[in-house]
Amino acid sequence: MNSTILNNLDTLKRRVILALGVLVGLSTLVLANPIKDEARLTREEANELILIIKKELKIDDYEAVLVFDEEEGIFEEVKPLQIIKVYDSEDELLLEAPIQKLQESKNKHLRKLLNASDFLTEYENTKYYRLDI
Repeated sequence: MNSTILNNLDTLKRRVILALGVLVGLSTLVLANPIKDEARLTREEANELILIIKKELKIDDYEAVLVFDEEEGIFEEVKPLQIIKVYDSEDELLLEAPIQKLQESKNKHLRKLLNASDFLTEYENTKYYRLDI
């Protein structure tokens, strides 16, 4: 009698686990929608965003900061916190943004562009993105 009850509980546990697995699998299929065409950036919108980002982050005015190393007696370049590179689908560089301050990485226009882009990889302090426009 006792083994029958335990056997039924084990079977019930297996069925609950299986039902949860099926539920999670079905919900991921339902919720994993492809990006709609209305949500994607057009080439004009992307170019406008890039111009705004370049203006706000002063990318065109960027100059490398050199610091004198007294031990070696040479000037060394101070690297930015991170560099963001955005390419289009033909591997043409659309934006190269050296981020000097943490506040610059939180720029709303930069965030919008990066959210519309696909993250490719990160190497050292450089992040690579692809924007399908």
